[in-house]
Amino acid sequence: MGQDPVTIRVLDWGGEKDIAALAEGIAPTHAGANPALGLRGIRLLLRRPELLEVQFAAILRVAAELPDGQVRLLLPMVTIPEEMKQARDIFDRVARRLRRRGDKLPDKLPLLGAMIETPGAALAADAIALEADFFSIGSNDLAMYTLAVDRGDAEVAHLYDPLHPAVLRLMQFATEAALRLRMPVSICGEMAGNPQLIPLLLGLGIRSFSMNASAIPRVKQAVRGLDIGDCARFARRVMEQSDPARIRELVAGFAAGAGDRG
Repeated sequence: MGQDPVTIRVLDWGGEKDIAALAEGIAPTHAGANPALGLRGIRLLLRRPELLEVQFAAILRVAAELPDGQVRLLLPMVTIPEEMKQARDIFDRVARRLRRRGDKLPDKLPLLGAMIETPGAALAADAIALEADFFSIGSNDLAMYTLAVDRGDAEVAHLYDPLHPAVLRLMQFATEAALRLRMPVSICGEMAGNPQLIPLLLGLGIRSFSMNASAIPRVKQAVRGLDIGDCARFARRVMEQSDPARIRELVAGFAAGAGDRG
């Protein structure tokens, strides 16, 4: 990555994410009827803090070899401020232990961020923002949990819609909570790599996008043809809508007219 910033998400196990190496003695032997609602993400890591400690230690050693601020850490599936507090306590404890051992550490500890992936996290974003250093909105899981739809289930996959007004309002609430504190906020998931959705996301105040490398050229091209004022006005119009179909029409229409505006 050279001198570019790197955000490292700690282990995100559970739900549809299955890691065979954890299946024996670490993860629950019974996932339950609704594994997406069970022990996953930060819940698992706080239940087994040794898993979190070894990751924190490894990331701190890497960060020590790079300029301050280049490495950031991201916690998955945060739903309440207390989870951020507990994770930060473990993070600080690991840093103190490494210093006592004489390990090289960065002068300033890396930032610790929270993934906003559930309606509860989005609605509590103003409180979580007081404990986190930055946000990353996980659009895939946020849409899934908001709409109670499993994208992998053919019977209900057609109901999965990241442009549903409820999903967009939760994203807006979380973004505004971060911006009020001048805290960085990014978005990951399929929405971030969709050029047609970039004007809406920019209009909501998001300036950082995480996507597959193959999507970067198209997204860059889309960004370069946009005026941020137009995006803000467009986002306000979209957020007034209550019909997902109408929102999709507006998104498609704005994208079709981007070339003329550019």
